[in-house]
Amino acid sequence: MTESAKPCDVVVLVFPRYSQLTLAALVEPLRMANTVSGRQLYQWRLCSDGGDEVVSSSGFTLTIAEDIEQVGTCDALFVVASYEARHVATDRVIAFLRETVRKGTSIGGLDSGGYIMAAAGLLDGYRATTHWDDLADFQDRYPRVDVVPERYVVDRTRSTTSGSLPSFDFTLDFIRRRNGLALAMNVSGNFLYDQAQPGSAPQHMIAASSLGTRHPKITRVIALMEQTLKAPLSVSELAASVGLSERSLLRRFRETLDVSPHQYYRELRLDVGRRLLENRDLAVTDVALSCGFESRGAFTHAFKEAFGSSPTEHRRGRSA
Repeated sequence: MTESAKPCDVVVLVFPRYSQLTLAALVEPLRMANTVSGRQLYQWRLCSDGGDEVVSSSGFTLTIAEDIEQVGTCDALFVVASYEARHVATDRVIAFLRETVRKGTSIGGLDSGGYIMAAAGLLDGYRATTHWDDLADFQDRYPRVDVVPERYVVDRTRSTTSGSLPSFDFTLDFIRRRNGLALAMNVSGNFLYDQAQPGSAPQHMIAASSLGTRHPKITRVIALMEQTLKAPLSVSELAASVGLSERSLLRRFRETLDVSPHQYYRELRLDVGRRLLENRDLAVTDVALSCGFESRGAFTHAFKEAFGSSPTEHRRGRSA
């Protein structure tokens, strides 16, 4: 914990199509820390590449105070990006990030902000994370980064988060490390938020935790499904993993989720396939194998049945 009469000067670099929720997950806990402590522990400035207004993914326009060349020194820099993260790391942005790090400033990438840090080489040799939908792509693009499927990662002076709510947990941890656990708990309590998870907690493709303690075995089976997309297990193997009979697992799935385990597993794999088609430049056969289908033909048949178009048609429609 560090205490200082001088507020922690936080700079937030925001990129087009950022998530409003991610930005709030950073700034609102800092604001609340000031409020409940009765002191200005934190101050923040918003900047962009060019100093222009930035439009969020939901269409809100954000007024920006500074261009990146006007930032100067700061105590912490956070990069907030989402859908355009792969395409916004200009030479100007990369030079700014590298210069900021050379000054000894800690830096974090929230949501997809890690992509921009990695493009600048700032995550080489560091542990980092990103959204589960992008983990494979992130690792392929930046093999020198130790990519882990965690909610958020703090590795020395570099931090990354996997999404909006993990960014909220990260900010609470940031406050805890600077100003102590009591203040972090007070901030969390003022938001009526009592489900903070550690950074090392795994990401889940489906919010199975919403099933809570009432259905722990279903939650464990769903987690196992997520881990075995390329080589799907049989329903009997899934049932055995949690000490149930196949019939009992089928009954519990139908009672809780109104689908069979087989249907749920298939829909999960097809959804992953759809996301790969939309976000990765992979051949349809490779997409099929990545989500556990034996052939392109089997994947195409299942995909068309689920989404009303073939994988090729779906991809073509997205790029039109």
